[in-house]
Amino acid sequence: MNLEKLRDTEYIKCVELLAELIDLDADTKEKIHKCFQSMGIKNFFLHLESVDLSPETYEKLKSIKFIIETVDEKGGRA
Repeated sequence: MNLEKLRDTEYIKCVELLAELIDLDADTKEKIHKCFQSMGIKNFFLHLESVDLSPETYEKLKSIKFIIETVDEKGGRA
């Protein structure tokens, strides 16, 4: 499996996980997947405010971003 296919497989897994966590509809899942493909996951969360999402989805993803940042700051120790 080449790197691009592997990366896309991981993006799909991440989108599916987000969909389960915050109840995303199919259109939003596709939009987030395309963002992951074009900007990567880290940049997606860094520039979350620039992504065209519903206010509800934006707030939920902002909460996920906060959790990621909190865990990252503590070196993986919650």
